[in-house]
Amino acid sequence: MKTINIGVLAHVDAGKTTLTERILLETGIINAVGSVDKGNTITDSLELERKRGITIKASAVSFWVGDVKINLIDTPGHADFISEVEHSLSILDGVILVISAVEGVQSQTKVLMNTLTDLGIPSMLFINKMDRLGANYSKVIEEIKLSLTDAVIELTQISNEGCPDVAIADRQIDIDVWIERLSAHNERLLSNYIENVTVQDSELFTELCVQTQGARIFPVLAGSAALGIGVDRILQYLRQFFPVNLHHEEHEEGPLSAIVFKVEKSITGERLAYIRVYEGFLAIRSEVDIIRTDAEEKFSFKIKKLETLELGGRTSVSCVYSGDIAVLFGSDLRIGDILGQRSDRIKVIAFQEPPIRIQIAARQIEDTHRLHEALEDLTAEDPFIQYAQNAVTREMSIKIFGDIQKEVIEETLKSEFGIEANFSNPEVICIERPVSTGSSVEFIGEAGNPFYATIGFRIEPGAAGTGLQYRREVELGSLPLPFQRSIKDTVEDTLREGLHGWEVRDLVVTLTHTGYSSPVTTAGDFRNLVPLVLMKALDEASTLVYEPYHNYFLRIPESSLNKALYHLTRLQATFSDPIPEPNGYSLQGALPVRNTDSLKQMLYSFTGGEGFLSTKPGEYYPIEGAPPEKSRSRPNPLNRKAYLLHIHRIIQ
Repeated sequence: MKTINIGVLAHVDAGKTTLTERILLETGIINAVGSVDKGNTITDSLELERKRGITIKASAVSFWVGDVKINLIDTPGHADFISEVEHSLSILDGVILVISAVEGVQSQTKVLMNTLTDLGIPSMLFINKMDRLGANYSKVIEEIKLSLTDAVIELTQISNEGCPDVAIADRQIDIDVWIERLSAHNERLLSNYIENVTVQDSELFTELCVQTQGARIFPVLAGSAALGIGVDRILQYLRQFFPVNLHHEEHEEGPLSAIVFKVEKSITGERLAYIRVYEGFLAIRSEVDIIRTDAEEKFSFKIKKLETLELGGRTSVSCVYSGDIAVLFGSDLRIGDILGQRSDRIKVIAFQEPPIRIQIAARQIEDTHRLHEALEDLTAEDPFIQYAQNAVTREMSIKIFGDIQKEVIEETLKSEFGIEANFSNPEVICIERPVSTGSSVEFIGEAGNPFYATIGFRIEPGAAGTGLQYRREVELGSLPLPFQRSIKDTVEDTLREGLHGWEVRDLVVTLTHTGYSSPVTTAGDFRNLVPLVLMKALDEASTLVYEPYHNYFLRIPESSLNKALYHLTRLQATFSDPIPEPNGYSLQGALPVRNTDSLKQMLYSFTGGEGFLSTKPGEYYPIEGAPPEKSRSRPNPLNRKAYLLHIHRIIQ
């Protein structure tokens, strides 16, 4: 069987979901095109998606073009869901990037194109809405060349643009233009052209297909998804511009290599895991090894029910082979889990950590436990939501990327779980990093140490992004394994609240001393002593508080440049030299998360509604001046008296 896994991407309202609907109509999957405005599209199945007219979660559907099965992943286009877009891209063979003929290249369009080129995803560009008033094909082509890439080749020509009578025809090959574009990656073409060697149109088109599949050139088509104009050409070119996966069921397959890219619940409440199979095959009743990369964990899972995408729905199968999409039932698989073994073909996208925390509580006290279970379910389905419950206060909180994500969670809790919840004001999550080296040790029987344990630590700064690195200078066999586990677990727990109350990251903690007295020493002695010694070492090392920044892309009209630079400076943003674009400039840089909403709110006024802003999670930067203090959930071990009184009450 032959398969291709494709995605449709676009800035909000460029017509991505409308194009998906039209493709499904043209291929016989549906009998009538749904409408985003009417909320009856096949891929936007969430109630909030229908209400807002935007795609929130990636959905999957399949159709056939000739003898090739196409699995189409309809991905989000809103800026708050860019992380899910990037993760969905990791399993695709090709992408259709939709651009509005009226609005042209928009902020999110550029972000998406940058991501596609960075990941090397073959892509074709579709200029949509050619029937709309204000459509300007030539202008959009120039914007594409200036703002996205000049490695494009136009395949269609337009007449009567901007009205329902718009017509699309094949553009004849301009040998000069094609050779100029294609020879950048094929010197033979240029050499033959210079030496007057005849280059056939068929040879040029074959080279276009090769370079498109290699993500070195980007064909441009145009049409109207709403009217179905130009969609036939997209379907025609899918098999030529995107690599086709081939497998032969009668031949022995290689070792299994697959990845989970989507998790959801069925109508009956069963958990479904969507899996892209890269190598080998999945078979019913087989035992599969699972690698959980974020937890460095391995386990196995038996397949009891297996389906694949088929004709707009799913169908039960005994095997799913390489290149196809599988759906597993009743598993605890998470997005990002690898089935079988790792493969160079699997593009693992690191999950960015949300920079905003919101406290959440059930409005009805009797719904508290159900809210906890619901948030755990939502976290399993969406790795871009992080839920935690404080072990001491039992308060529930979620980490998110933006307001739309919060509204999605609120609506989902209400519609799917029947729970109404209260949300606190958002809190930007800072972190602490050690400045220098610090050490501390307390010995068993020493004055002031009430615990039957000896512990010593050394803390050193680690490289940015390395998290907590835990090491031992003591021999592993010098301490019983339960004591070793208690020490390591308590170190991780203690560092969730540093000198200023924020989580401490990017440090090396070395266990330098241990000791115990058998049989009186318990694991509790180590759990209680570790915070005292560790925090003393951290205090000696000292920490700086860092705040999260967004990487932003800003497009503004020419008349708004000075105002934009003023506001960016006032909001403590960094910015590059302005880049000239059609009718304006673009700016890129880093912006504190705490000031991102302010820029969004004022953008409309200082650009006259013509500005576009797109943001992505960025790095952490140190806070100048007095650092913000976060309230602690338990006594600070540096206040020894209060800490020991707290421990005494627990023991009692």
